[in-house]
Amino acid sequence: MATTTTPQQPNRNNADVIDLGRLLGLMLDNKWLIIGITSFFAVASIIYALCATPIYQADALVQVEQKTGGIPGLSDVTDMLGGSGSDSAAATEIELIKSRMIIGETVDDLHLNIQVEPYYPYGVGKGLAARLGWKPGTLLVSRFQVPAVYEESVFQLQIMKNGGYQLNLGGSDLLQGKVGELAQSKDGISLFVSDLKGEEGQRFTLTKKPDLQVINDLQEQLLVSEKGKKTGMLSLSLEGDDRDEIRSVLENIANNYVMKNIERNAAEAEKSLQFLQSHLPDVRSSLEDSEQKLNNYRQKNESVDLNLEAKAALDTMVALETQLNQLTFKESDISQQFTKSHPAYISLMEKRHTLMKEKERINQQVQKLPKIQQEVLRLMRDVQVGQEIYVQLLNKVQELNILKAGTVGNVRIIDDAAVKIKPVKPQKALVAIIATLLGGMLSVALVLIRAAFNRGVEGPEE
Repeated sequence: MATTTTPQQPNRNNADVIDLGRLLGLMLDNKWLIIGITSFFAVASIIYALCATPIYQADALVQVEQKTGGIPGLSDVTDMLGGSGSDSAAATEIELIKSRMIIGETVDDLHLNIQVEPYYPYGVGKGLAARLGWKPGTLLVSRFQVPAVYEESVFQLQIMKNGGYQLNLGGSDLLQGKVGELAQSKDGISLFVSDLKGEEGQRFTLTKKPDLQVINDLQEQLLVSEKGKKTGMLSLSLEGDDRDEIRSVLENIANNYVMKNIERNAAEAEKSLQFLQSHLPDVRSSLEDSEQKLNNYRQKNESVDLNLEAKAALDTMVALETQLNQLTFKESDISQQFTKSHPAYISLMEKRHTLMKEKERINQQVQKLPKIQQEVLRLMRDVQVGQEIYVQLLNKVQELNILKAGTVGNVRIIDDAAVKIKPVKPQKALVAIIATLLGGMLSVALVLIRAAFNRGVEGPEE
């Protein structure tokens, strides 16, 4: 009886096992390809690291102190109300630093919307140009105004003889000028060059950027963070390829931020000062009118004098009016911070009510005096109360003027803007290592892909 032999099927598990020996053989067979690609990546990374434009980093440190409540000389209820405030105002201050109010002022101060770049031939960058010893020259532009259609257009400025220059766009000459003189064209372009150094024929590129675009770019580049939790120490950093520019930009931002903080803290004093100064003429006029009425009445009634009872009532009435006026100042201050249902405001109103009841009692006693005494008492009260109010207003104006002149913000610069000595980018060693590893991985992957697509006979078993 014949027997049939079934061909032995290959074990699928063996097919799934990676043959390390075969892989090692592939690597050895293609070693020169792997070495070549890896070497190419390594050399290219070294050349890039040496020729790339170095990026520097400037940093500064600002402290945000916790605000104290109220204005000295104006708010007399701070101790009664107790301290109130958040643990840290750093989050708010970070947004203020990066706001258009601060950044926009820096853009205007330093003319950051005017971008000047030296022209390097063959597309060479600043890093390679420095290694080749090419001197870029110096161009400082204080004013560059163009119509809206020319914004973001790349102008070319060429140095001419005797400190002159020529500005052109797309090969068309627009204007000619000299250093220190305002040059204008018929197209509405005006240019003021404050400094120009370089050889004759040297060129620069000149671009006018929209203010909002420059502000947005600077907001993205500026990094502001709090060092530690609830420390109030804000770290500002800015990166760029020009050491002097990034230092001056960061320093200007920090200074503008401090000045805006001082102005913000003095705004309350300024507002109160304007209010008092606007009422001084009316109070002075009312006082003069009261004095004139008293003099006329005394002349008409042959200089009537007050008796002891009337004098005591007058002193009491003047004291009550003085306290009521002081409460009016306090009410004006506290009403800006709290509602009428707050305990401090209620306490103030209760004190006013008590004084008003005392004033009503004194008025009832005065009504028992003779009519001439009552009239003289009323006129003298108006004069003395008017004098008290006027003196109080003058004193308050003096206090607010001193406060405004000596206002100090609750932020201060701890470390001025400074640039690190070594560039932060590119990191040459890291770039070379990563590029070399990447080249090795790509070369090995290329060998494996080629082997995977190779369908030829590789062994006698097949």
